Amino acid sequence: MTVAARVQANQDDVPVITFNPNIASEPEACTPSAQKLEQMKKSDPKLRYSWSIWEQLVQPKDKSAQYSDATRQSASFSTVREFWGCWNHLPQPSELLDGKKFVKDQGGSKVIVDALMVFRTGVKPQWEDPHNKDGGHFQLQLKPQLGGGMLDDLWNKIVLGMIGGCIEPAEMVTGVRLVDKLGQDKRPTIRIEVWFNDMSDNDRVVQLRHSFEKVLRMNSDGSEKQVTWGYTETKPHSTLK
Repeated sequence: MTVAARVQANQDDVPVITFNPNIASEPEACTPSAQKLEQMKKSDPKLRYSWSIWEQLVQPKDKSAQYSDATRQSASFSTVREFWGCWNHLPQPSELLDGKKFVKDQGGSKVIVDALMVFRTGVKPQWEDPHNKDGGHFQLQLKPQLGGGMLDDLWNKIVLGMIGGCIEPAEMVTGVRLVDKLGQDKRPTIRIEVWFNDMSDNDRVVQLRHSFEKVLRMNSDGSEKQVTWGYTETKPHSTLK
C-alpha cells in the first residue's frame, strides 16, 4: 500500500496536503520509515463506520430526471487500506481548475460527474434519507483564486477527519459532498458540504462546527492556519426541502 501524499508550501509558506502530483514540482513526500511501512503492510485497521463513495452525474438536458436518478454508488470501504485503495483513484479538486471536468465511462460514453460524495454505508446522499431529514450541513463556498493546493488541502482534511472520527461528535456526521460549481457565471465556486443528522440540539451542532473548523485550520506540523477560505454556512435540511 502506497499513499502519494504531498506536503506543499504555497507562496505564503503555508503547508497544504494534496494528492495531485502536478501541484508541487518538488514535493516533500510523507514517507514512513521502512519499519513503519512493513507494519502498515501487515495491518489493516477497521474504521469506526463503513463508508460508500457516490457520484452525481449530469443528466442530459432533454431528460426529466430526479436528483436520486443522477446519483450512483461506486465503491465502499471499511478499513484503512480499502480507503486508500479507493482514494488513490479519485480526482482531486485542483484538477477542476485546469478547465477539466470529472468524467466517467458509462456504457461506452463519457458522462460528466458534477459531485463526488462520501457517505456512511446505508445512508443515501439525499435530504429525505431518514438519517439526514432532521439534520443539516456545513457549507464552504471555495473560490478558484484560493489555488489548487488549498482546495485539495481542505477537501482531504475534511474526508480524513470524517472517516477518522476527528470531526466530533463523530456519530453526528453522515457524509460529505464536493460539488463542481465552477461553471456558474456569477459566482464560480467549488462547494464542500459536511452533512450531519440532527439540528435539534444547538449545543451539539456548535460543538460539531467548532471541531470541523479546527480540522480545517490544523497544519501537518501542529500549527494552525489563518482562515483565508471564507466562513462556514450552516444549512438546515428542513428549510431546504
